[in-house]
Amino acid sequence: MNTALTNWHAYGAAISTIVLFAAATPVRAADTHMDHMNGPMSGPSAKTSAGYRYELAGPIQSSAGKSIVTVRLVHDGKPVTGAIIIQSRCDMGPSGMAAHTAPIKALGEKPPGAYRFEIANGQVWNKPDNWGLSFSAKVQGVVQTVSGSLTVRLVP
Repeated sequence: MNTALTNWHAYGAAISTIVLFAAATPVRAADTHMDHMNGPMSGPSAKTSAGYRYELAGPIQSSAGKSIVTVRLVHDGKPVTGAIIIQSRCDMGPSGMAAHTAPIKALGEKPPGAYRFEIANGQVWNKPDNWGLSFSAKVQGVVQTVSGSLTVRLVP
């Protein structure tokens, strides 16, 4: 058997596999709310893209397995009003259990610049724990979606 021909076929098969793998791998935009060295950013406020940040805007109200959380989107130290929250998520990522998610419902902007959410965390985890909240919003005059996250302690 011709060794050179066999090596050529093996080489061709390897290249085909690499090309197919590259074509099947999705291209993903940069994550604007992740610190790629340390994972998700957390705390009472966390940085987002372009100098924006989300922060807790008051005490969390909890009763009957649900929590009301008010979040403020801030740019240059001032609350951003009129943002449209296009995505919200609540999970137990800060506790190493990101697969545990809780239903989250937007309750609107009240007062201006403060975005309220109802989280049904009690039906998922029936004890106080840290939860990761992540948001994406469209802000008037800003081309990119403003995404960010923060960590809060929720009580069922």
